[in-house]
Amino acid sequence: MKHRTLPAAILILCVVGSVNAQTKVSKQRLDAIWSALDDRVTQQSDVWFEEGDFPKSIHILEMQATYSPHDYEVVTNLGWMQENVEEWDTALATYKTYLRNNPQDKDRALPEATYLFNRRRYAEVPPVLEPVIAGKPHPNNYRLLAHAYEKLKKYKDAKRIWVALIARDPRDLMAVANLKKVEKKLSQSK
Repeated sequence: MKHRTLPAAILILCVVGSVNAQTKVSKQRLDAIWSALDDRVTQQSDVWFEEGDFPKSIHILEMQATYSPHDYEVVTNLGWMQENVEEWDTALATYKTYLRNNPQDKDRALPEATYLFNRRRYAEVPPVLEPVIAGKPHPNNYRLLAHAYEKLKKYKDAKRIWVALIARDPRDLMAVANLKKVEKKLSQSK
């Protein structure tokens, strides 16, 4: 029963599109219908996830990512699910596509960089994150980049990134603590 409502919702969307072509339907009305359909798709994805039907959950997230390619949450949920079933290359491709297709999103590189960091591919993180740092993205971009540099023993670069983050938010006590840790490593390496 639950699984039948999604195709019905998609059919409704097609009918609405057909009606819209024949009559003038307000944008507000179409937006409301689209929002309701997207909510239903998300609910169904959650049901399949809870039931452990990961292939169906992934499939519906792929569909959502197709019609909402700028939706950070949809894309990161899709990549996360692909990682859960160990589709590593597919997850990475999902993140790379999001990065490439969303230049307006300051945090567009974070999903790919997080994936690379978690897979211990530290050397691949800086080329992904360095270009977005100038746009003042979410602080997690800085943190991940600084930690990657530290893993690579590039302490001067790690220090540079911590200093940049602290300049943005001097109240970030963890960044201050991490900066001190990196400065200590720098002094010990001389």
